[in-house]
Amino acid sequence: MSELHVTTWGDGEPVLFVHGSFVRGGASWAAQRPLADRYRLLLVDRRGYGDSPPTRGEDFDRDADDIAELLGDGAHLVGHSYGAVASLIAAGRRPGAARSLVVIEPPLFHLAPRSPAAQAMQQRIAAVFARLADLTPEAFYPAFLQAMGYDLETLHLRAWSELSAGLAPDKVAAIRTSMHQRMPWEAEVPVGALETASFPKLVVSGGWDTASAATRATAGAGLQDVCDVLAKRIGAERAVIPGAFHSPQSAQPAAFNECLAAFLTSASG
Repeated sequence: MSELHVTTWGDGEPVLFVHGSFVRGGASWAAQRPLADRYRLLLVDRRGYGDSPPTRGEDFDRDADDIAELLGDGAHLVGHSYGAVASLIAAGRRPGAARSLVVIEPPLFHLAPRSPAAQAMQQRIAAVFARLADLTPEAFYPAFLQAMGYDLETLHLRAWSELSAGLAPDKVAAIRTSMHQRMPWEAEVPVGALETASFPKLVVSGGWDTASAATRATAGAGLQDVCDVLAKRIGAERAVIPGAFHSPQSAQPAAFNECLAAFLTSASG
């Protein structure tokens, strides 16, 4: 039995949702609750987040072990950002337990070495982590977002609003976990195992079409390039959610939920 905290919504075929950095499971996937009319949604808090056990920093390999266990006898798997990295590894480890796999903008920049935008993102993010000793959580958070390529003056994310108003203690704890993460470009994604796996796969990104030109050319281009390469390498379907940035599940929930529901229906059939 896993020691991680899992929130359950609904009944039916299980869908395990794995959140990214800075936010716990229930908050990351709140807009997906309408899908509980058809599925049993399992929202895990990864280690160091929410009500799961604390840890010094997030680690995709350790998370993958947890996710593989939580798949149980079989479940659909949906992962976002850092959680998508761990989900890819977990699905490769237990392909017989993954009924389908959906990943949203995993920051696997090393999979797209020919993408200048992806390589520049990795370098900018690495530079922020190189100066952790000089950063508080409140200073790290905007530095990380800027390294991603966001224009903070025009960024309309709940996270940035929270930062401007003062962070709650649980948010500070989540940021500390993210600050000490194992870098996602160190992950050895089992591309071969995922390519030959029989379960359906889908790679999703935001359209980044409403972002500033600078953000589209940095964060948008880099993450979309990674998604394009990943989808081709593992034989996955590819979907783009217009009007969304890095978190289409919360930025454009109606469009994302429609896309996910259609994919899950097809995968279940």
